[in-house]
Amino acid sequence: MSPTLLLAAVFALVGAQLTRLAVPRRFGYAVVLALAVVGIVAAELVARWGGLGGPALGPLHPLADLVGMAVLEMIGAVLHGPAKSRGAA
Repeated sequence: MSPTLLLAAVFALVGAQLTRLAVPRRFGYAVVLALAVVGIVAAELVARWGGLGGPALGPLHPLADLVGMAVLEMIGAVLHGPAKSRGAA
């Protein structure tokens, strides 16, 4: 396995866990993880071809990845709508 792929997987897992800690009942874990992965891929594409990645950690750009995950998860939250409380009638 490529070290880049392993590092990206760690970023995605940590980002998904931080999102679940911040807003625990907003999404299911699979949705949060998928949004984190798409955010990392999109951020890396922008960083490599757009030159907007900031400092690099090996082949990855952690700041761009963090922004990419945050943007995708915010878009997902907006599209998902308001959080529904359990047990309310």
